[in-house]
Amino acid sequence: MKHKALVIVESPAKSATISRYLGKDYLVSSSMGHVRDLNPNVLSIDVNNNYRPHYEELKDKRRIITELKRLSRESEMILLGPDPDREGEAIAFHLKEILKEENQKIFRILFNEITKESITAAVKQPMELDIRKVHSQQMRRLLDRLAGYKISPVLQKKIGGPLSAGRVQSIALKIIVEREKEIQAFQPKEYWTIAVELKGSKPPAFTVKLEQKAGKKLAVPDQKAADDVIADLEVGQYLLHNVKKRVKARKPSPPFITSSLQQEAFRRYKYPVKKTMKIAQELYEGVDLGKGDLSGLISYMRTDSFRIAETVRHSAREFILQTFGEKYYPQKPNTYATKKKIQDAHEAIRPTLPFRPPQECKPFLNDAQYKIYQLVWDRFFASQMKAAEIQETIFEVRNGPYGLFVRGEVILFEGQFKILKYEESSARLPDLESRETLEKLNLVPKQNFTKPPSRFTEASLVKVLEDRGIGRPSTYAKIIDTLGKRDYVSREDRKFVPTLLGIKVVDYLEDNFTDIMNYNFTAELEKQLDRVSEGTLEWVEGIDSFYQKLQKDLAQVKQRDGVNLVIGKKCPACGKDLLKKYSYKTKGWFVGCSGYPGCKYTERSGAGSESENRDQILDENCPKCGKPLVKRFSPKTRLSFVGCTGFPECNYIRNEDLGECPQCHHPLVRRFSRKTRRSFIGCSNYPECTYIQKK
Repeated sequence: MKHKALVIVESPAKSATISRYLGKDYLVSSSMGHVRDLNPNVLSIDVNNNYRPHYEELKDKRRIITELKRLSRESEMILLGPDPDREGEAIAFHLKEILKEENQKIFRILFNEITKESITAAVKQPMELDIRKVHSQQMRRLLDRLAGYKISPVLQKKIGGPLSAGRVQSIALKIIVEREKEIQAFQPKEYWTIAVELKGSKPPAFTVKLEQKAGKKLAVPDQKAADDVIADLEVGQYLLHNVKKRVKARKPSPPFITSSLQQEAFRRYKYPVKKTMKIAQELYEGVDLGKGDLSGLISYMRTDSFRIAETVRHSAREFILQTFGEKYYPQKPNTYATKKKIQDAHEAIRPTLPFRPPQECKPFLNDAQYKIYQLVWDRFFASQMKAAEIQETIFEVRNGPYGLFVRGEVILFEGQFKILKYEESSARLPDLESRETLEKLNLVPKQNFTKPPSRFTEASLVKVLEDRGIGRPSTYAKIIDTLGKRDYVSREDRKFVPTLLGIKVVDYLEDNFTDIMNYNFTAELEKQLDRVSEGTLEWVEGIDSFYQKLQKDLAQVKQRDGVNLVIGKKCPACGKDLLKKYSYKTKGWFVGCSGYPGCKYTERSGAGSESENRDQILDENCPKCGKPLVKRFSPKTRLSFVGCTGFPECNYIRNEDLGECPQCHHPLVRRFSRKTRRSFIGCSNYPECTYIQKK
């Protein structure tokens, strides 16, 4: 007797949970992701035949495919349940292509959360595949394949080494490199700020900042100008000229989408994008809450939409009313505009129904899972609450022609801050009346210098990519990972620093592949992908507009010279420039003489940055001998460290505080593996203790 249906999802974790929800009438299995793809060794795209792709069954999935075919024959129909996005739709399409000879009754099911109610409802509403989504994913896949397989060999030939280029990857690298060039070109300018601590008729004292003179914005460029202003302020009388008060509503932030969750997890916990997505996937697929069954705690975590289903909104309303009271729920439900139409079929990231408070789930979650779940929970319920009411007070203080100001805020009604922590950014001001004379307690002039723009962190890079409409949040983790693996970027204090190699790659691509490296062109391709999903553009037309520009660039680049990675040092043997080179024999980078083969001088290579071997004197003194500390780069470990300028007389080295080993409680230290060419964190008690921290 045949089973009622074979349900195919992507992961075994999902299949085990869904099987318990559906019962013995249903077979539930997993495809373990994609089952077909383009051959990795060749282009696999017939560019002369409407860009027809040549898909192959993945070799490592043959056993799974054989099993799925057998189960298909034993079932009345097949229900395809991969993730509810373009990638999931493509996986479902390829499963259908493979299994249609075994069973003609193949349908798609969609669910946004892994709960019994959601799965049961999805099974009762089977539908046809959305071929527009399939074509959109196929267009993205072919665009990336054409960019990677056509441009990467050019980089490998003209620069050397196992380099790669990508439609979004190269743009992300360009953003990092452009910021670094801004930093290097930056010239600091001096300016002064003047603050005055004042006391009124009621406590507390408060500090005002000089902003105006004679009603116009005042700039204090140097010490002479500062001294002139200070002389006036020291003798003048301080008068509270005006007190402005206004009440403003602070509307809650929308629930999380993929990119905003990635950014907030980095801001709060310094979680890399890859880690955040891994944890969110675990919470989506389900965790054991002590009953032996896996329960999905959040909805699908790859989404660009702020939309909330009406049933969920109603349940949230009931929860807020019961927990906080009627005054915390708005008269009209909060709504948030979504930038892109394409993902609006999804909901925002939210807790699943029934709602399970984080504190209740905490005993069953690891620390990272709990933190991410708490973020999602707090943000979702705060987004459904009434706006907070903030009273803003502005003191305008006059001293002769000078205007000094301070702003303060007081919460009149908590609103969403009943759940979210209110981050105060202004002072608490006393209740004073206009025209009151104030007593000067202290006057503080301060010399400042303008600072260069900050380097990008993972969170700020994700934000700028999203703002420019480049790529999708679901792909950012892989892109960031690739930049590191290619040695295009290194990190200092969790911020991206482009290596010499990364800078040269961007410069070469900018000179030779202008269209591909254009922000607007890349963003326009993303819009075309959306149009294909909407059915307003044929995918072949979208591919062709990209490929014609690529072909033009490729034809021109053949005639141009290659690029030497000059590291800015001279060969100690012959005086010629030293170059960064790649050895295919040792599969690693090294420094060699540009005079090769006449001069065969070589040395080890660092991470690839022009400044990596440059010592940086720090504004700190050695605790051992009192001499200044210096930040140096070790060619041996490929890591920076802080040591004493008095070396070798003083051998002080400041180690990172990486915590203690969980096995033997000795300090953890950072080491470098010559075998893997990567750094890792291990126990300082090695070889007695062999603990290595998994990243």
